[in-house]
Amino acid sequence: MRTEDLCQLCGTLRTDVVYVLASVDQVNTMVEMYGGAVCSLRCGRLTAAVCPHYTEAGSPIAIYAVPRHDRVDLVGCDLDNDDEYDVEGLDPVCVLTTC
Repeated sequence: MRTEDLCQLCGTLRTDVVYVLASVDQVNTMVEMYGGAVCSLRCGRLTAAVCPHYTEAGSPIAIYAVPRHDRVDLVGCDLDNDDEYDVEGLDPVCVLTTC
């Protein structure tokens, strides 16, 4: 098993469906998850509640369930541990208001 196959939050093995987060007022439809998408809705909710990227977003956070695909290297550190998903036309699983 590769580290890249694990949830960035809890370390659980990711299944065929992963969860990505995006600010609802995000203007583009490409969602980038540095460190990778999370394994469950629970991890998505926790990420939205504690990660400053989402708590300071200034808008509600949408969580989408998407089919997992090979990870990419968004940061340029030679590790394929990031995720990039197009959420255009998808309905979020839930929308959270952060404070």
